[in-house]
Amino acid sequence: MGTFSILIGIGIGVGLLWVMGQSAPRQIDHRLDAGLWALAGALLGGRVAHVALLWPYYQTHPAEMPQVWLGGLSGAGALIGGALGLLVGTAVLHRPAARLADALLPLLISVSAAAWLACWMDGTAYGQTVQAWWGIPARDEWGEVQRRLPVQLLGALGTLALSWLLERLRPHLRCPGQTAALGLLGVSLILFGLSSLRADPSPLWGSLRPEAWLALGSAGAALIGLLLATLLPNGKAIPPA
Repeated sequence: MGTFSILIGIGIGVGLLWVMGQSAPRQIDHRLDAGLWALAGALLGGRVAHVALLWPYYQTHPAEMPQVWLGGLSGAGALIGGALGLLVGTAVLHRPAARLADALLPLLISVSAAAWLACWMDGTAYGQTVQAWWGIPARDEWGEVQRRLPVQLLGALGTLALSWLLERLRPHLRCPGQTAALGLLGVSLILFGLSSLRADPSPLWGSLRPEAWLALGSAGAALIGLLLATLLPNGKAIPPA
């Protein structure tokens, strides 16, 4: 098993334990079930987006499309897929989506931070070469190690800072779904902001990487979710997820 898979697995394990630690005993089972739906959606969305972005290659290698273990996931595609997977899961479980999304925010934070660290160890999503003191050794997909702009570490640290900020804001976010929507918005904007600092090869759509456009789409969906969570009835009569 590669380093990337190990770190993602650790992120998933930490995230699920974090969710359990914040849940009452009667809430744990359905929150874990909803988390697995979100993770399945993230895996599917991340792979579908990756295949779509590299369609000329996969068109001639169709057998490799489902072979996730060969590598290749889109971070922004995983965000979108995870959100859709959670919506499907809450429908199957007959649970309030907004409250479950808030409860699963630790899973989003943990997996996102782990994914950035996994990219650092795996030599993907690396930054541009620099000679300044703040450059850190990082390798590319060919194994060459150079001092680079620490894009992956900035992504991991930015995600953890986002988690701290959301915890500070949580007492003021009284409508179900607001915390989760802000979390998705923050993670999406981190992806978008750091995309311009990446040096790994990628085609451009207009002046942006495809990943950046997908991150903008995810951020737009988060803004819509935040608006709905704020304007719709807050569901106080709904039992806690």
